[in-house]
Amino acid sequence: MTKIVVIASLFLGACGGGGGVADQLAKLKDEACACKDKACGDAVNKKMDAVVEGLKEEPDKETMTKITQVMAGAGLCLSKLK
Repeated sequence: MTKIVVIASLFLGACGGGGGVADQLAKLKDEACACKDKACGDAVNKKMDAVVEGLKEEPDKETMTKITQVMAGAGLCLSKLK
């Protein structure tokens, strides 16, 4: 039974209204800000694009605000790479 609950929560977190997506993007933002060169930044940027494209439905307003803030932060870090 525990296995089913864990699998269901992972599925809902990844495919729901975007809360799981916001958390995934926050982790990727941290990864982007740790990059030291453009190649690393480009790789993380591709991962972020894939996460956003994987949204199954439009996130609620609160989640969309969080996603926007995270993406802006990542963009600042990525813009500094050469």
